[in-house]
Amino acid sequence: MAMISTSQTTDCHTSTHSTSQNNDCHTSTHSTPETTDCHTSNQSSQNTDCYTSTHSTSQNNDCHTSTHSTPETTDCHTSTHSTSQNTDCHTSTQSTSQLNALRRHQEYGKIFREQFGSQYNVLVSDPALMEEILRTEGKFPSRPPYESWVLYSNLRHRRGGLMTAQNEYWKKSRSTLAVRLRPKAVCDYVPGMNQVCEDFVERIAYLKDDTGGTHLVPHLLNELNKFFMETIVFVMLNKRLGCLDKNVSGQVNGFIQAIATMFLTGHQLMVFARFHQMLRTRPWRDHVKSWDQIYEFAAQHVNQRIDEVSTELETGGPPLEGEHVDFLKYVVGTRQLTREEIVDNVIEVFMGGIDTTANATAFLFYLLSKHESVQTRLVAEIDSLLGKRQADSSDLQQLPLLKACVKETLRLFPPIPINARTTTEDVAIGGYHIPKNTILMMNLYVVSRDETVFPEPDEFRPDRWLRGEETSAHPFSLIPFGFGTRSCVGEFGAVSLVLQHFRLQKSDLFDIKPSVRTQLTPGPELPVMFVQR
Repeated sequence: MAMISTSQTTDCHTSTHSTSQNNDCHTSTHSTPETTDCHTSNQSSQNTDCYTSTHSTSQNNDCHTSTHSTPETTDCHTSTHSTSQNTDCHTSTQSTSQLNALRRHQEYGKIFREQFGSQYNVLVSDPALMEEILRTEGKFPSRPPYESWVLYSNLRHRRGGLMTAQNEYWKKSRSTLAVRLRPKAVCDYVPGMNQVCEDFVERIAYLKDDTGGTHLVPHLLNELNKFFMETIVFVMLNKRLGCLDKNVSGQVNGFIQAIATMFLTGHQLMVFARFHQMLRTRPWRDHVKSWDQIYEFAAQHVNQRIDEVSTELETGGPPLEGEHVDFLKYVVGTRQLTREEIVDNVIEVFMGGIDTTANATAFLFYLLSKHESVQTRLVAEIDSLLGKRQADSSDLQQLPLLKACVKETLRLFPPIPINARTTTEDVAIGGYHIPKNTILMMNLYVVSRDETVFPEPDEFRPDRWLRGEETSAHPFSLIPFGFGTRSCVGEFGAVSLVLQHFRLQKSDLFDIKPSVRTQLTPGPELPVMFVQR
């Protein structure tokens, strides 16, 4: 463990700076036998460290110095944060905010602290430290919720769902919902999901033929959002919305746009959400309006389905035990959640699954279009196993390269770049003492670009995930976040069926423009041509 002088309370920066008055952990050669305190109780007036927050919504993150006393001697650490040019080895398809995160971790090390107002954050980019964090979080993982989501729930007097719930309510919600969303249970939905996949491929063929021979699909990310919304609604409500119809209804399009607006404004409200609410700023008003639209549309369908299954249960419908149990019928039948809690949970699962999986699939299509040799091998794997039939749940384990391509895409473009936890008690991580109520921010994007974890980190190399690969990655170097197994089944089915019908080719007309809007997204348009096989 790195040695750190313990004569003064120390901060957990791990760069190469050294100070005599107040140790900020700015040295790569420290060593200490005892646990080091990760928080500095008072910043020295002689030497102040200007922390850069990851929550800035501007293009160039500013140094936050509100808690520091001497601006003349502030060490701002901003010389490497310029975003006007992209001068490092990473391609122009990387998000600006994540490039900044890379530079900060390169400067300070794999664990360091930042202060934003009265809140302390500890940023981590080491898989071994991430394992420590996740293995010590206890039975009630404390995930810092999106504050804007919580404020909206409070405004409308709602309890919220899995994405915002904490403690016993989170445990009750998760235990009730998880039974019918486990891998074995999700297999029951595959026949219906395959029909959704067929409809998606038909829609892709229709849209790309309507673009004057470019083979491009306009607003491809939006089309993927429609596909995954149709898939998730089918799994959870056992009904189709018509998201993939030739003429999609205005209500469905409005719902998808509301989701996009909610995530965009949610990112803008990452900092000072309460002040935005108090001042009724434009981002706050748009955030509330989008959530209202989401609830109005989704609650109508969820409540309708609750009424249907409640009637079926009262009249002696199918049992709740065994195979092929309707998801919502099971949830209603357990009587563990109130109607309002069911609605809140289902809607938040929608939010956690549609955008994340659509973004991941969009990035996968993009990467396959750029790497023809990988795509050729993947098509051969799919054709050899499936021929002209669709994949079912038993095929997933027999498509190792497809699985590896998905994992490699999640490594290069994690939909949720940062996975966070809040400490509910004092803990020791990596030899540092982390006080209660500290936010631990695990930067998956930075880990994915660390050559000590992944050789040639900027390269799309799915083979690194195949059995027998010499450089085996740490098991906590990839922590996918999102809708879980039920999304993976839909994603695998869609990708395999698309590749059975089309060859993906990279268009030279434009490139993706990744950005973070709470999630990492490639942008609405993708330079991917769908050429009929």
